[in-house]
Amino acid sequence: MSEPVNIGPRGIRRRRALGLVGLGGGVLVAAVLTVRESPLAWLAATAPLFWLGNLGILQARAKT
Repeated sequence: MSEPVNIGPRGIRRRRALGLVGLGGGVLVAAVLTVRESPLAWLAATAPLFWLGNLGILQARAKT
């Protein structure tokens, strides 16, 4: 028995794209902060980007 799908192909693509943008943004910001030798606490600013990226990827995968 398959699970019900709450979104269509367009919604899945949108969530996957949002996830990839979030993860890419997190990597980019973390890289810039590392190269500029910013304080370690500033890396906490990347947490929402990684969270958003992970959420988008997981939702696209689960089709919810």
